[in-house]
Amino acid sequence: MNNKMNARVLSRRHYLKRSVAASLIVSAPFAFAADDKYPSKSIKMLVGFPPGGAIDLISRSVAIEASKKLGQTIVIENRSGASGTIAYNALKNSPSDGYTLAPVTITAFRAPVIENVTFDPLQDFDYVAGITDIPFGVVVKEDSPFKTWADLLAWGRANPSQMMYGAAAGLGNTSHLFVEEVAAKENLKWTPVPFRGTTDCMQALLSSQIVFTVDTIAGTSGLIKGGKVRILAVATDARLPSWPQIPTMRELGSAISVNNLWGIAGPKGLPTSVYQTLEAAFKFAMEQQSVIALLQSVEQKSLYTDGKTFRAFAERSVKEQKEVLTKYGFAKK
Repeated sequence: MNNKMNARVLSRRHYLKRSVAASLIVSAPFAFAADDKYPSKSIKMLVGFPPGGAIDLISRSVAIEASKKLGQTIVIENRSGASGTIAYNALKNSPSDGYTLAPVTITAFRAPVIENVTFDPLQDFDYVAGITDIPFGVVVKEDSPFKTWADLLAWGRANPSQMMYGAAAGLGNTSHLFVEEVAAKENLKWTPVPFRGTTDCMQALLSSQIVFTVDTIAGTSGLIKGGKVRILAVATDARLPSWPQIPTMRELGSAISVNNLWGIAGPKGLPTSVYQTLEAAFKFAMEQQSVIALLQSVEQKSLYTDGKTFRAFAERSVKEQKEVLTKYGFAKK
């Protein structure tokens, strides 16, 4: 009897040991996942514009500094085309794990108004941080006969059919809408020539394929300082420190300025801890001297906002863009 009881006890102990071992094997992956610290690998940032433009240059600088705070590299991937839509679609379809981000500009708020797209800027993205705005300027070739905005305007009024201007990010985007607003005020009809980005647009300007363009100061400042192109006016509320002699379009009689905040977003549904980690990393990046110096070199400044504030801007912009695009007949039917 004792032998049988001992056997049963031993058998029971053996069963318990096997059960505990099995439970440890099953639970181990879940325990590892729970202890895994974000980020544990590199992060992709999908830039929806070509290399060399304002968004690309600033994104790279910000990514370097944010990587230091995160302890993992942020790798830039240019997914240019369709005014950023390619990158926005890819962002929407990425896992909500914090390993895919993208700069989101005003183009994301315009695209659904202009065409059928597969993303919704308010439903499909989590807004992490606002970065800065993008000042624009009216630019011509350095050897252009137009020395002032008045010169350009007079020639354009006399030769409307020959006035070809560059829309650096495509039709329906900032530079195009800005010129349309000016031309409407002056009762003129000029011809926009769309491009994929600043680099292509500048090449066309330097080869005299277009008469002028309205493009970002960040993307054109190197050519301005290098004596390749000349800036006639700025589309800002105040004159720029580096070119105090250049008037604003407001001073020249067009009460128009371009102040477009842009920033970083991830796919909708980022875990709270991941979201907070990213928000802190980009706040850190915008406080670093390398980023501040780059922004200053292209007449910009840090306009860091937290994710909540950036989302509120997105909500306002969606409404505003629908109104302005409908006004100029760019809204889809």
